[in-house]
This record gives sequence, structure tokens and C-alpha cells, in this order.
Amino acid sequence: MKSRGFLHRILYALAGLVAIGICAAAVALLWIDRRLTWEAAYTAGHNVTSVLAADISRTLHLYDLSLQGVVERLREPGIEQVKGEALRRFLFDRSSSAEYLGAIGVLDEHGNVRYASMEIDEADRNFSDWDYFQVHRDADDVGMYVSRPYQSPLRGGDESIAISRRVSHSDGSFAGVVVGSLRLAYFRDRFATLSIGERDAITVFRNDGVVLVRNPYSLSDMGREVDFPQDFQQFLIRREGAFVGTLSPDGVKRLYTFEPIEDTPLVINVAQAVDDILEPWVRRVALVVPVTLALFLSVIAQIVLFRREMRLRRAFEAQLEMQAQTDALTGIPNRRAFDEALAREWQAARRDGHPLSLLFLDADRFKRYNDRYGHQEGDELLKTLAAILKKNARRPRDLAARYGGEEFVVLLPDTSGQRAISIAEAIRRAMLESGVPHPDNDGGVVTVSIGVATMLPKAGDEPSALVEAADAAVYQAKESGRNRVVAL
Repeated sequence: MKSRGFLHRILYALAGLVAIGICAAAVALLWIDRRLTWEAAYTAGHNVTSVLAADISRTLHLYDLSLQGVVERLREPGIEQVKGEALRRFLFDRSSSAEYLGAIGVLDEHGNVRYASMEIDEADRNFSDWDYFQVHRDADDVGMYVSRPYQSPLRGGDESIAISRRVSHSDGSFAGVVVGSLRLAYFRDRFATLSIGERDAITVFRNDGVVLVRNPYSLSDMGREVDFPQDFQQFLIRREGAFVGTLSPDGVKRLYTFEPIEDTPLVINVAQAVDDILEPWVRRVALVVPVTLALFLSVIAQIVLFRREMRLRRAFEAQLEMQAQTDALTGIPNRRAFDEALAREWQAARRDGHPLSLLFLDADRFKRYNDRYGHQEGDELLKTLAAILKKNARRPRDLAARYGGEEFVVLLPDTSGQRAISIAEAIRRAMLESGVPHPDNDGGVVTVSIGVATMLPKAGDEPSALVEAADAAVYQAKESGRNRVVAL
């Protein structure tokens, strides 16, 4: 039984490990799948930002070369003597091939238009209040400057940014600004060639957070300043990386993959909606989790059913064992149970040096009782006698059993002979006082004869000796007139 119980525990443990393993494997696979999904999104975003950053950098570099060419030509001797169309071609010939570059102008130190690549109706317009003019006027080391976006007054409100460089006198003092306008349509046309999700966005902004252009397009985004979280600012300081957060007014949480545009004060980012990135993974989770849960529950159900079956089987076996050791008529232990208990208590008494007593009972003239009243009444008498024995065999180790026919035994461990006689007398009196009619017996009621035997087992003694002594004692009690207790 112990080995079988140990085997069952092993089976339960293995089944539990299988159930846990199913869940652990599913969690691990989903975690790996989520990481790969996230890495794929980051890689895709990084690739897009790299391509766009390189393209924009190349374009701005070409535009900047046009501005630098104008600055160089302004230093040519005799530039003041060149007039009209010849002067315009001389200063601005490199800008003619620029598709998205608007007019290039040269402003003097007061912000007035000195030269322009195209005819300007408002020739006396002053630009001293524009940000690019003030930046170059106040510092001589700015290099190429990209302005805030604006709506060009020269092209009917066309959305543009200004790209500018400082012009200095020979002594290094401020002499004005060379400025060219770049239409924001350039960025939108580039972005239009890319396939992005409905909630994804591409944004170009300056290091100070000023948004130049955003796709999808919104006029309200132009010139808006982004309030960068501190973590995002640290990414900007490192000039590369990614960030998960909410930076746009729509409140959508996105993965922002960004990269600086080389040799410019600009940064570009591709923002992918986190929910859209994880949507395929979530669909897989919605499939895997129920299947995993079903497998897990099926294993648990099998464990529960197996345990239930084992409990029922053990209960059934215990019931069979009890039935095998219980007298079907009286409900007390039978001869087999008595033999096993006698062998066990005999060994214990010999080991501990304690006396072992046995009562052997026989209903007086039971055959005549059966002949008069029938076997059914005889069975009821045996049940009554069994109840009296159980009532007097009170200690946990005491055993009252049916030995056979109308014979009963009471095994009394660690009981002296005197105490055994007292118990036997109590049983005899209880049977007598029950007053069960028995006209064919002395006194007209049912009585019992009881033999008592007590032994202190020693090495070499056999338990059968105790039974033989008690049987001899009950025989003597019957020979002496019945309804009495005899001890040997």
C-alpha cells in the first residue's frame, strides 16, 4: 500500500509538472513572440528614419551649398558694379535646379532685401523681426540655421522653412543674411511614398522641440512646440534611440524611433502606435491562451478525476477489507480479524512483558433455543449478545469477535486475570438481566458460560495456547452447571 501511494504521488507530481510546463511553455513562447514583434517594429522604424534622415540631410546639404555659393560670390571684388539680370545669374545660378527651394535673398545688416533670386514686388520689405535674422545677428558661429515654419508672403502663403547663413564684413562684423526658403511640400512628398499605419506618424522637428512638419498633415502641428518628457530629452542628448510615450495631442501611445539629421539641427522620428504594433501578437495571444488554458484544465481535470477514482477505489478496498474481517450477522469482527489481532497483541505482550487475557463465551443450550424459536430469533439473540460484548470491551485495543456459531471471544490486551474475570462477570450478568426468554434453559432465560484465560507470553509460546486455555475454561463452566465464569 505504501509503495502504491508513493507511486500515486509521483504520478500526481508528473501530471502537475506537465500542466505547469504547458503554461510555462505558452508564456515563454508568447513572451519571445512579443519581443520579436517589438524588435521587428523597432527595426522597421529605425530603417525608415535612417533612409529619410539621409535623404533630408543630402537635400539640405545641397541647399546649403547654394547659400554658401552666394556668400562666396558676395565677397568677389567689384560685385557692386554688376547690375540687373547679370547680377542675379551670377549670385543665384546654383539655385535654379533646386525643385523645392524658393527664392534666395540677401539681407543687409538692417534686414532689408539687398538682392533676390526673383523679382520681389515689395522690394522695401524688412525681415529684421524674423527669427533667422536675429539669430545670425546675435551670434557669428551658428552656421546653417533652420527657421520655424511659416507661410510665405511671397508665394501666397505656401508653407515653408527658411535656411540661412550669416554674411560678415571683412572684419567679422555682421553684414546681413543669405536666406533661402524650402517648401514643406518637399517633406510631405517624401513621406507620401511610404506606407504607414493609420495611427502612425512621421515628424521632423528642431532640437528645441519646434515641429517643422508632421505626417499625417495638420496645420495645427506646424510650428508647435513638443513638450518632451525628461527620458526623451536624454535620448535626444545621445542623438539616437527609441522612446515609448505619448507626445502628440491625440493621446495615442507610440513607439518613437528617431535619428538626428546629419549636419543639421533637425531630428526625424517615426512613431508607430503601440496598439497597432502589438495587434497581431494580441490576436495570437487570443488564440494561444484559450488553447493553453484548455490543455491546463484538462490535465488538472484528469488529476482530479484520477484522485477521485483512487479515493473511491481505496474506500471500496477498505470496505471490502472491513467486510472480510466483519461478521455479516452481528456486525462485530469475525474469526479472521480475531486471529490477526491475537497474533499482533501476542507479539506486543511478549515484547512489553504485559499480561494478555481472553474470554471465551458460549450461549447456553443455544441449539434448543433455535429449535424452539427458529433460526431468525436465534440470529437476533446472537446480535443481542454481540451488543453486550461490544459495550463491555471499551478500550481501543479490546476486541469482541464472533468465533463461530454461538461462540464469541473477547481479547483484552494488558489485562490481568482478576480484571478479566470482572469483565466476564459483567458480561454474564448483563446477559442474564436482559431477560431473553429461554424455557429450555435453567432459570427460563438466556444465559452464557464464560471461560477466562490469562497468560504472560514468553519466547517459544504460541498464541493458540491462550485460545486452548480459554476454551478449556468455558468447557469446564458448562460442565459445572452453566451460567458462570471459570478462569484457568
